[in-house]
Amino acid sequence: MRRNDLKSLNKQPTTHAGLWLDKYITSTAKEDSEAKRTLVAQVAGTVAPKDYEGYRNRYRQALEHLEAEIREVETLGRLVVGLGGESVLETHLTLHRTYGVPYIPGSAIKGLLSRFAATRLEGAAWARDLDPKNFHRGEAQKALFGTTEEAGLLVFFDAVPIVYQLHPDVMTPHHSDYYSGENVPPADWDSPIPVPFLSVTGKFLFALGLASGVSKEEGKPWLEAAWKILELALREEGIGAKTTSGYGRMRLEEPKAQAQAAAPSAPTSPVDLLLQRFGQIKDKDLAPQAPALIVELYNLEASVEEKQSAAKQIWKRLESAKLLKGKEEKNWYQKLMELMG
Repeated sequence: MRRNDLKSLNKQPTTHAGLWLDKYITSTAKEDSEAKRTLVAQVAGTVAPKDYEGYRNRYRQALEHLEAEIREVETLGRLVVGLGGESVLETHLTLHRTYGVPYIPGSAIKGLLSRFAATRLEGAAWARDLDPKNFHRGEAQKALFGTTEEAGLLVFFDAVPIVYQLHPDVMTPHHSDYYSGENVPPADWDSPIPVPFLSVTGKFLFALGLASGVSKEEGKPWLEAAWKILELALREEGIGAKTTSGYGRMRLEEPKAQAQAAAPSAPTSPVDLLLQRFGQIKDKDLAPQAPALIVELYNLEASVEEKQSAAKQIWKRLESAKLLKGKEEKNWYQKLMELMG
């Protein structure tokens, strides 16, 4: 009964992504893959709520008050953090509890640095062995990341998004029985099983700070080393899940260039947010994705003038891409015409 009622609900662009992902799947039947694909597509269409910009500004101010070093980091492709987390789907994406925006936990950043330093840097100081029988951390590992007895010199803060877009994504494991640990060897006749999941692109706010009681003179060399390791780790290995498939690669912006760059202004109205998403669609994805956004624009609660202006911008790009010819009978085409007046 409840699942049937959910089918009649309309998601808004600023609907809380985490809440929708956790509570609004229309069917929990394991074999109902369409419900999962629909849920992922719906969550992918959400944007940050209006209040999030204020939170991000307060977060930045708090970091500056703590004298943490702040850098902006941009994804070079898709990113997915928390893929194995608990979810109504078989997959998950780490989303902020309050605002529903994707973020990268500080623990994930710390873990990436520690592992990259242990596997890619030379010297016993960076070595580590996590086998309980031979557990060992080098002196640099202990200093930077701490031990069970003593905290490290640095604090790794959560990385929150400045701008972002959620994407519907899919993986197609061919040997699910083999990967699930069953005593079945992989074979050519195994059928692929599409598994939908969410990924994200955008720019994030990274911050590292000195732990309480650590002087600037003592901590600065370690802070510089941590940023350098982080830059290499993000670029060469990536963070999060599916890094062997190219996910999670990011580029760390230089502090000087970052200071000179004007802070991007986040759109504030639902129409602006929709136009931002439309502008981020690649040309090759315009034909399948634009109709849904046009219908969404049509149903938005906004002024006629604002929607008309947005519709004209969308029309101009579709016309330039030659995607309007022969579409006169389509519902989205007629709605776009109506919006333009």
